[in-house]
Amino acid sequence: MREILESRIGKEIELSFGAGAVSGKILQIEDDILHLEKDDQKFFVRIEKIVAIWDSKEKNEKKGKFSGFASSQSE
Repeated sequence: MREILESRIGKEIELSFGAGAVSGKILQIEDDILHLEKDDQKFFVRIEKIVAIWDSKEKNEKKGKFSGFASSQSE
């Protein structure tokens, strides 16, 4: 997980950790703590608690419930 997060330093991500979720720009990883920032607020998440991460969508991209997955429905 650490390697994945390190490859995204400076980028906007979203992540889930147990019952919670947060999004923001990765500032750094210090020891086993991920430092995020969004709207002038800083968040600190212990890496071992992270369940899933994904890249944040750009504001002009269409958001879907299961973005990144192909639909099996024919259109």
